[in-house]
Amino acid sequence: MNEFLLHDEGHAVEYAAPLRFGGRAKGALIVGFDKREDCDDTVCRLVDAAAQQAALAAHVSSLYQAARDASANLAIEVDRRTAELQAQRRFIEAIIDSLPLSLYAIDRNYEIVAWNRNRELGELGIPRGAVLGKNIFGVLTRQKRELLEIEFARVFQTGEIQRLEHATVAPTGEMKHWLISKIPMWIDRSGKVSHVIAIGEETTARVEAHRAVARAEKLAAIGRLAAGVVHEINNPLATISACAEALESRVSEGEFEKSKALDDLREYLGLIRSEAFRCKMITNGLLDFSRTRATEHALVNLADVIASAARLLAHQQRGDKVKFQIEAPDDLPHVSGDEGQLQQAVIALATNAIDAMPEGGLLRISGQTTGNTVLIEVSDSGVGIPEENISRIFEPFFTTKEIGKGTGLGLAVCYGILTEHGGSLDVQSTPGVGTTFTISLPAISNDGEPQD
Repeated sequence: MNEFLLHDEGHAVEYAAPLRFGGRAKGALIVGFDKREDCDDTVCRLVDAAAQQAALAAHVSSLYQAARDASANLAIEVDRRTAELQAQRRFIEAIIDSLPLSLYAIDRNYEIVAWNRNRELGELGIPRGAVLGKNIFGVLTRQKRELLEIEFARVFQTGEIQRLEHATVAPTGEMKHWLISKIPMWIDRSGKVSHVIAIGEETTARVEAHRAVARAEKLAAIGRLAAGVVHEINNPLATISACAEALESRVSEGEFEKSKALDDLREYLGLIRSEAFRCKMITNGLLDFSRTRATEHALVNLADVIASAARLLAHQQRGDKVKFQIEAPDDLPHVSGDEGQLQQAVIALATNAIDAMPEGGLLRISGQTTGNTVLIEVSDSGVGIPEENISRIFEPFFTTKEIGKGTGLGLAVCYGILTEHGGSLDVQSTPGVGTTFTISLPAISNDGEPQD
């Protein structure tokens, strides 16, 4: 009794059949009998058979439980990995959206698959949901399709990065400069470019800065050259003028009355005198352009400069069909400079504006403050300046006016005046709409110190 596995008092013999599967014992099936004769060979075989079935059932049950555990763990792992991938995707999208660049991507069917936040902003911004999956040529309708097709095809075919500079004109007339990069992308090992990423970086400030530096260097070089030759030119001009005046005096005294060429002589002397005078005007303009303006600066009220310039323009009685609009707030901050030179710059810009409106229009001169800078805007509703001329208008002797109506030195002199005052002169123009020149000067407090 003490050796029985079943602890009760009702049986005389036990039969234990091991639960084996795969050569290993998983347990045992124990049967107790009240009488020894009941535990014969037939009964034992039946118990052995039942033990085999029980072992198989136990194994299947363990496999099922293991499968359930594995399935639950797999689901948890899948959820974790999915959450990680979603978080990583959101992080990458946040990085792309945070870049100060316009970015989009297309596939080989020219369908848009990515469109960052900067492409949604601005005057030409389009919401991301409105473009994903659409053909790029149906979205970028303001660009020439033929050029876009060539640019994208070149990247798909060569797998090389393509970069080009591009300029656009905003509805306000402001010129924007961009560096466009088209970058190939591979997502498999086929060797074919699967996508093209297009990145647009605005380079307006950099382009304008480079142009300003180049313009300043060119003006400085021309100024040095002008200063060296003007006096040499003025001496023979003075001689020519003096000789012409002397001959005209002799003609008026009747010394050549008997000459058959008297009328021709008068005409030729008049031409010599007028052309010499025109050359003198040009050399005087060169002197204005080249000389160092070492005047003593003082506090200047730009509202007074604008008002006085407007009065002088009105007295000139130029452009009878031109209407004046003057906006000069009395509370404009002072600037440090020479009032006469600043007035000269405003008058020169306004005169050019009047000349740009031969059929009449609106001339607007306004003053305003932006941060620590005082701005004077001279705007017209005239013919505008072609884009190809914008970068050249400050060059000495560049003019679109007829011969004899302009030396091409006015804007160059204005640019030099404002540069020496620590300011700048910028231009925005749209052909057929008008032009705006903007003078920027650092504001000065009443105690003569730059404003913080």
